[in-house]
Amino acid sequence: MLGNVCSDYHLAVVNHWVYIKMSLTTIQQFYVNKTILITGGTGFIGGYLIEKLLRSCWGIKRVYVLFRSKSKSGEESLKEVYKGLKESNPDALEKVSLIMGNLELPNLGLTDDDLERIINEVNCVFHVGATIKFMEKLRTAILINVGGTDSVITISKKMKNLQSFVHVSTAFSHCIRNVTEEMFYSSMMDGDALLKRARSDDNHSLNEATSTILGKWPNTYVFTKHIAEDLIRRKGSDMPIAIVRPSIVLAPYREPESGWSSKFDINSLFVMSMNIGITHSLRCDPRAIIDVVPVDLVVSQLIVAGWQIARTWKAEGLQIFNCVSCQQNPVTWGQQEKWRNKFNSMIPSSKKVFHHFVVQNMNTVLLYFIDLIYLPLIYLMNLRGFLFGETHIVFKIYKKMKFYCELVEYVTLKQWDFKDSNTQILWNSLEIEDKNVFNFNVKDINWENFYCNVVSGVRQNILKDDMSSIEKARTKARLLKLFHYFMEKLRTAILINVGGTDSVITISKKMKNLQVSFLYF
Repeated sequence: MLGNVCSDYHLAVVNHWVYIKMSLTTIQQFYVNKTILITGGTGFIGGYLIEKLLRSCWGIKRVYVLFRSKSKSGEESLKEVYKGLKESNPDALEKVSLIMGNLELPNLGLTDDDLERIINEVNCVFHVGATIKFMEKLRTAILINVGGTDSVITISKKMKNLQSFVHVSTAFSHCIRNVTEEMFYSSMMDGDALLKRARSDDNHSLNEATSTILGKWPNTYVFTKHIAEDLIRRKGSDMPIAIVRPSIVLAPYREPESGWSSKFDINSLFVMSMNIGITHSLRCDPRAIIDVVPVDLVVSQLIVAGWQIARTWKAEGLQIFNCVSCQQNPVTWGQQEKWRNKFNSMIPSSKKVFHHFVVQNMNTVLLYFIDLIYLPLIYLMNLRGFLFGETHIVFKIYKKMKFYCELVEYVTLKQWDFKDSNTQILWNSLEIEDKNVFNFNVKDINWENFYCNVVSGVRQNILKDDMSSIEKARTKARLLKLFHYFMEKLRTAILINVGGTDSVITISKKMKNLQVSFLYF
């Protein structure tokens, strides 16, 4: 009797599991019972990758996350990203295990026990970890971006059941070229030699020779990502490796939340600074295409690339996918600012400091002149804070944004051409069910709606400005606009007094020629 009960129970469990498997998509089935290793799991892309895997591939057995310090702060950092999982799948985080390691060290600095566990258990690798600081010291950038990649490849080659390895690069890893195809580009520098020198460079002579070594490369980030790709080409040809190259990664478009991120992303900082009226200039061509991709599309493509390379690498070898928008759904710098301005006018923040306007132009002198409108006031606010013992964040935000704007000029001053035929082939190969779950089709993006959600998300979740303050914020915005025009008239009067009417007319004509039509003199 007991045997019949046990047999019936076992049959019910089997039938239930068969039903569940039948309801899974092809890609979801691939990740069932898989053990995954992720580097960079607490970063911007890595955090959303883990969240997406746990939410959409719930059959995963375990996720190992490489973390520099196995501490409470690491667990809290993970939990911050996965707040949405508490409702949909509260037990999901139990599948996540932190593994203490360091990308700068050989073998990732893993203990013998952790290394053995990874070699024996891991099936899929997502190498997301990197230093993304554009001006990182060259030695550190080589140790992390090149050395970390070398260590992950070395360990992955020893894995007993490796099925896929996805390396996250950047679309700008070959930015010295006019066109970036989905292919390998050989490097003039030996990655092994650079890495050997970095690991033995106690006197940091590499850092002193940075400009000589970089040559045409604008910063250490893109240079070392380029070297890392070449290292994969040379050392990973016998492995199931896919390289995904995202362009500029933005906040999520759809999931887990639309338009804002609980983790730092540079675009949200730009939006915040511009919307509260601190940043008023950006050196770029407003007619040029800005290549941007929301982070949820990026992580979906990473997951799909892992499935794809596992089933095709023996026949097709290593594969490269440019995760970009310029070919399928382009948006210009000018359009982006137009939508930001539109929605900032509709739902302004009550924490606005100055009137919102942003001049996009290639002329450095003009932009410096624009900054002079409010720079004295920003310094006065900072002086007031100093005299009264207050910390005024406006000056700090202004300095940080000027630093970032200058830092990314190599992106903003050039028209980029990234090809994405492999990405399109990958998308078109998916079944409709997988397209619904892992949507990375940039054609589906409505950019105007996206920037509406970005402005709203930044207002509510970063500025902590409740929507109930809308009327108060609109009144404040109108007053700041009047103050802005008053300052313009005052400046015009000063110019007339100093240089005469002719000088004002000359400046006005030059401003119009530079397409700055909304500044009044």
